[in-house]
Amino acid sequence: MTDPDDGKQNGGPAGSFKAIRAASPLIGAGVQMAAAVILMFFVGRWLDAKFGTDPWLMITGIFFGVGGGLYAFVRTVSDVDNAEEKKSTKE
Repeated sequence: MTDPDDGKQNGGPAGSFKAIRAASPLIGAGVQMAAAVILMFFVGRWLDAKFGTDPWLMITGIFFGVGGGLYAFVRTVSDVDNAEEKKSTKE
C-alpha cells in the first residue's frame, strides 16, 4: 500500500500538480496562439482605418496571426515531444 502523499498515486494531489506542470507548455502555446491572432486582428483593423482598405489588412493580419501562432504552437509541441523522448530513453 502506498502513502497518498508521496505522489506515486495517480489521483493524489502531487499527481495532479505533475500533470498540470507537464501540460503547462501546451497551455501556454495555446494562449500564445490566441494572443497572436487577436493582436494581429487589431493591428490589421487599425491599419485599415488609417489607409481606408477595410477589411483587407484586417484579414491579412488574421492570417499572419494564425500562421505565426500555429508555427509557435507546433514548435512548442515538438520541443515537448523531444523532451519526452529523451526522458523515456534515459529510463
